[in-house]
Amino acid sequence: MKIWIKILVGSILGVVLGIFLPGTEKAMELFSYVNRLFIQIGRYVVFPLVFFALVAGTYELKREKKIFRVYGRTVLYLLLSTALLIVVGMVTVLVFSPERIPIIVEQEEAIRLPGLKDTLLVIFPQNLFQVLVGSGSVMLPLVFFAFLLGVNLTFDLRVTSPVVQLTDSLNRIFYHINSLLCELFGFAMIVITAYFVMTVKQYELVLFKQMLIIIGIDSALVIFAIFPILLYFLGGRQNPYKWLYAVLAPALTAFFSGDNYLSVVMLAKHGKENLGVPRRVGSAVYPLFALFGRAGTALVASATFLLVLKSYSSLEITFVQVLWTLLFSLFISLILGTVPGLGSYVALSTLCAIYGRGLQEGYLILRPIAPLLISFGVLLDVLTSAFISLLVARHEQVAEDVDIYDYV
Repeated sequence: MKIWIKILVGSILGVVLGIFLPGTEKAMELFSYVNRLFIQIGRYVVFPLVFFALVAGTYELKREKKIFRVYGRTVLYLLLSTALLIVVGMVTVLVFSPERIPIIVEQEEAIRLPGLKDTLLVIFPQNLFQVLVGSGSVMLPLVFFAFLLGVNLTFDLRVTSPVVQLTDSLNRIFYHINSLLCELFGFAMIVITAYFVMTVKQYELVLFKQMLIIIGIDSALVIFAIFPILLYFLGGRQNPYKWLYAVLAPALTAFFSGDNYLSVVMLAKHGKENLGVPRRVGSAVYPLFALFGRAGTALVASATFLLVLKSYSSLEITFVQVLWTLLFSLFISLILGTVPGLGSYVALSTLCAIYGRGLQEGYLILRPIAPLLISFGVLLDVLTSAFISLLVARHEQVAEDVDIYDYV
């Protein structure tokens, strides 16, 4: 049975289970623990998989003299896709103009992103080997070290060949383990989806109906119109919807888990087996987008921030405020690598904190729909990553044409 079918069946069963199970305190506590356990099992090999794939992939790009082209295209597309989705999110809010949400007086300690000084200390610890035994919540130090190691494997092949062979072998081993986890993850999706539904149904969503509809329209517009059109004209004028079928499993996993790192696990498998994206491209694109390319998260954060701004003021939103939201949403999306599971909510709270003027706790009015905002953000993040990886691979003429019947 194909992986996407297992994931889909697990998701459907989870939705049914979540609807009928009572949301008692004990049930929520149990499902919360099992949900966290399954997500951690899914992410079990993501760090060694990313590390060895990136080392081997960077080495291959350096040997082929394509490293600057591939990384240059990736960074350029990352920035452009993030800016594009932010604009889409803001325009739909301004056009459809959802109703103001009543101000809710609540207290909650906001999650603050680490500053530049703290980030640099994490990337450059006193002991380099600390990046290999980190907490598992921050991938950036590992990615930086893997890139540095991969670049330096070409200076003398007589010296580095054993390391290259070892790295390639370990990458293939962890890829095989990851494939096994992907095959079995349909069972985990039952619990993950059930917990998601149980969490969402605890809140009264009527007040947020218009905002959720707008986010849904944005997501559909990006997934079924903008990306396919861009892929058709920029990616070789092939069937622009074939890639959506190829990444159905990562998309479902992303939406119901709300975890970017878990989605990297699925992308590594489906990007190679379905999209035909080779290791040297996928190993560069997927980690970079998990860390910096949070286009979907930026879309959700910018759109919801404009709603918060509107709810706290009786005045119309000005052009300066729109421009401010665009620039700061783009900036914040680039520093969300430390929060793989709470991106949209943290980005929104950060926007409110930076803006100030009485809006520091404005994000709290959207707390009841935080799980949905996070899920839509991660869904678009993952699909953007898959879309860009295919685009880069086709532009470099290294993408393999995989028959649709051979998809996993």
